[in-house]
Formats: sequence, C-alpha cells, structure tokens
Amino acid sequence: MTEPQPFFSTKPIEDDPFEKFPPSLLSKMTTIALRNLQEIEHPSPLNRGKDAVKRLLKRPGDASIQDPLFWPAGLLLLGLVETGNFEAQNSARTYLQRHLHAGGAHPRRLHVDDALAMGAGLRLLEKEEERIVAQKQEIPQETSRLSAIPSRFSDLSSRREEKSSLLHEGERFADILRKLPADAEGSLIYNPASGGDDIFADGCGMVSFFFSLLASCKEQDRSSYLSFAASQLTAFLQHGMDKRSGLPYHGYSLKKGCKQGIPGGSRATGWLLMGYTEYLIACKIIKGRQSLPDEKLFLPYFQLLQSILNCQREDGALSWILCSSEGAVDTSGLSMLCYAIGRAEGEGLLAECPTILPQQIFSLRHSLLPYIREDGLVTGSLSACEDFAVHRQIYGSFPWGQGAALAAISLSSKEESHHVREGK
Repeated sequence: MTEPQPFFSTKPIEDDPFEKFPPSLLSKMTTIALRNLQEIEHPSPLNRGKDAVKRLLKRPGDASIQDPLFWPAGLLLLGLVETGNFEAQNSARTYLQRHLHAGGAHPRRLHVDDALAMGAGLRLLEKEEERIVAQKQEIPQETSRLSAIPSRFSDLSSRREEKSSLLHEGERFADILRKLPADAEGSLIYNPASGGDDIFADGCGMVSFFFSLLASCKEQDRSSYLSFAASQLTAFLQHGMDKRSGLPYHGYSLKKGCKQGIPGGSRATGWLLMGYTEYLIACKIIKGRQSLPDEKLFLPYFQLLQSILNCQREDGALSWILCSSEGAVDTSGLSMLCYAIGRAEGEGLLAECPTILPQQIFSLRHSLLPYIREDGLVTGSLSACEDFAVHRQIYGSFPWGQGAALAAISLSSKEESHHVREGK
C-alpha cells in the first residue's frame, strides 16, 4: 500500500509568507498577546465568579485562574519571547519571576503544564545569549573607546545575572517535575489527581520541550536532562501512535492497555512535535551534527513529520483532525505545527530530510494568514479540550491561538533581526 501524497494547488507558493509578514501587524499581534497575558494574571470578577460556580457544580473550571503558568500562559509567553521585541520579552521575564515563587518564601506548587512556561523562559535565555554575542561583536576593542560605553558593559553584566537566575529556576523546576507521579515506565502523568495513569501528548510535548531546552542552556551536567526528555518521547512513540496513519493519539494508559482520544488531533500533534523538535535541536547542540543520523529518535521524527505533511489539504492547511480533508482548521494546532517546523528549519534539521519540500512548508504557513485580522487578532482557534475525545467544536479567538501564531510567525519575521541590530 502506497503512502498518500499531499495534494497541492496547481500554483505552488514559492515564497515564505512569514518572512514578508508586516512588522506593524506583528506588533499588533504582540499587543493583544500582552493583553491576554494580563487578563490571565488578573481575571475579571465575572470570570472568577463563573469559575467558582463551575467548581461548585464539580465541572471543569478555568485552570488558568488557579495556575497563572498553565499552558495558555505558556504559549503566550513563548510568543512574546520569540518576537525579539525587548519590551515583550521583558514582560515575559517579569511575569515568570512573579509567579515562579508566588506566595513568598515557599515555592508555588507546579504542574506538568507549567513546563511550557518555564521552557519559554529558557528560550528567552537562548535569545538573550544571542543578543549578548551580537552586542559584544559591536563593541569596539580599542581601549580608548571602552570608557565611552560603560553602560553597555553594565547591561551585559545584568543580563548574565538574569540568565543565572532563570537557569537556577529551570534546574529547580526540573527537580520538582521528576518527582511528580509517573506511570510504570516513568512517563509523567498529566492529571494524577484523577487516580489514573493517563499520558497525554500535551504533557509529553511540554515536558520534553522544557527538559531539552534546559539541556541546551546548561554548560555541564546536562546529559540527565536530555535523557529524561528522550524517555518521555520514546514511551509515547511506543504506546501512543496510530500505526496506520503514523500520527499520535491524544494519549494512552498502560494500566488500561489502550490508546485514547482521536489520532491526529492537530493540537496534540503540535505538542508532540514541539517537544520532539527541541529534543533533536538539543542533540545537535550537545552531541554535534554528525551524531544526529545515529540518534535512535532521528528517523522516527522525520517519519512523523512526513505523515503530518501528507495530510495537507489543497489550500495547504491542516484540519483540526489532520487526516480529515474537510474538517475545520484549528489555528492553534496549525500554528504550533508551524512553530515546530520553523524551529527545525532554522536549526538545520530539515536539511537532513530532502523529501520535505519548501513549497509544503510555505503553503502551510500561507494557510494561517487568512485567520489573522487587520487588528492583529488571531481567529479560528479551537476551544480547550475537556478530556480525551472531548472537543467542543467552538472556534474563535483564544490566548493559545494568539500565542502560538505569534511564536510561529516571529521565527521567520525580519522583526527580530531588526531589534538585534539596534541593540534594543
């Protein structure tokens, strides 16, 4: 049986639409993301009231109200970090600092979902390091000119201190995560309060995303972090994949001995691909490029990526269920997949897989653009799922769609290089 081939329009898109994305529109998207983050941090009395009523009725409440580092905030933080905009990144840093130790001297209780927010903090470290290197190259070496720029050296020193602080928080969080309830194979249980051992693609992706970035940011003693990320991914690839389509189910349970949810949900696949991509990037950084083809998770990654792109529709988009050619588009899942692919492309991973064509990626990115309004609001995002296979078909503008789209577009946008050049 031959694999299904992607169907493209007769006029393939040959230019990257994200590279030509208007900076003014990206700025509007950033402003909305900042507002979304503020609304999560300071929910309105009405939203607090609704959440209280739902919890009294023993219905799922708004987890973001109880946990300001929950995954919607994590995607917003990631989007703000990827913009390269100094003010946006500073807002993300300040937000993380406020909530990592909420409540004073005692660290706040952390959950699996919070790994994404902490991962966004580590991405900020990487981007700050890039900025420091760029500024050092701009600083003149002549002794006679050093005295004229003491503020720039002071600025570099303060950033080094901030890096040390965020890295310390990352290490502390990693220690907490590794002590959370896990199944028989060591995969972190998404919601241990339920009493089960359900492993979600969401949790696997977020945890491997965070641990891989921590391994990349560390200069020593980082092998254990990379190994932990690999263990989460390996288990999911073994127990959570649909053999026929090559796409992930929403999750699985070892106790029940079954795979759960719908195979090929775009957001679930997005979570898994984000973590998986970051893992291979970390392998490339730590082990060197020549070791990648020998990495046991290397080939399955490109098989997954090819399975995803084989589901592209005529318009280049992916449906909320990837293998359904006429389903609605979930722009949050689409954006997460664009982000993961953008990271892989930017770090040279896609060069290892020549069967993936640039036209496929450009067409995928182009399909997101119609869902971005002139005021910067991202539409067409699917509402949050309530459990395995519980996806109410409500599409609109949600923080997770805004953050994911901002992150994806920012990777290719020229806006970031502008801020680096200006030293902002």
